Amino acid sequence: MSDADNASTSAVGPAHPVGHDDDGFDAYGKDPAVINSLRPALDALLDRWFRLTIEGQSQVPAHGRVIFVANHGGALPWDTVVLFGALLRATGREVRPLVEDPVITAPFLGTLMSRIGGVRASQENATRLLSRDEAVLVFPEGMQGLGKSWGRRHQLQRFGRGGFVRLAVRTQTVLVPVAVVGGEETSPLLGKVEALKALLPDMAPWLPITPLFPLLGPLGLLPLPARWRIRVGEPINPADHVSEEGDAVAVNALASRIRDRIQKDVSELVEARGGAWL
Repeated sequence: MSDADNASTSAVGPAHPVGHDDDGFDAYGKDPAVINSLRPALDALLDRWFRLTIEGQSQVPAHGRVIFVANHGGALPWDTVVLFGALLRATGREVRPLVEDPVITAPFLGTLMSRIGGVRASQENATRLLSRDEAVLVFPEGMQGLGKSWGRRHQLQRFGRGGFVRLAVRTQTVLVPVAVVGGEETSPLLGKVEALKALLPDMAPWLPITPLFPLLGPLGLLPLPARWRIRVGEPINPADHVSEEGDAVAVNALASRIRDRIQKDVSELVEARGGAWL
């Protein structure tokens, strides 16, 4: 869920396998059987618990490679699960989220992310997926998005160094901005305990403090019944704005433009939604 700026930048080439078997299970851990078994529960979560509404889904390309660019927020990455489920049933496309290391390596959570198609965030992995005309989901805010305090909710952080734009230019992939509201109310971040960082460097850089966690132990990680809103924006052809990926000025300008577009949509969705829970 990061744009993985420092990763490999090999050009996209002919599609090549990464270990698919006959049932669609691939080397990254995606398991179609798990996805199918989770769909009824996921639908119930989106409709009854989160009362999700989505708009603009008709703008999603039906086929071919695409990069969804979304804002990130909440102490836990519920937005990854919600976007996966919402886009799957609204467009029929199974998105492949690029997931930060602390999430993809977390016990239980990392396994779940892998089974629904999540992949460790890197330019190399993203390029490989796009070479197979898959739909990739990136969160350019990365861990800074998940680390936003309650007082900074709905305020997008910096979009890295534009790695997702360079990826799109290099692979000739359309960019689709997506605004998401609900994650920060579902899992409000009230504070962070960073004492575990030195002891568990491979885990999240902090232990989140939410209204229910760690007070209620593992039960405190369950989502609050916030109302979610998603807006899919108009697709952007990166070639119309950036001639080559090495043009840092043009890359950053397009990344900023997309960030501003998503921020505007987030603000409009928050205002239109009204109360977060009622």
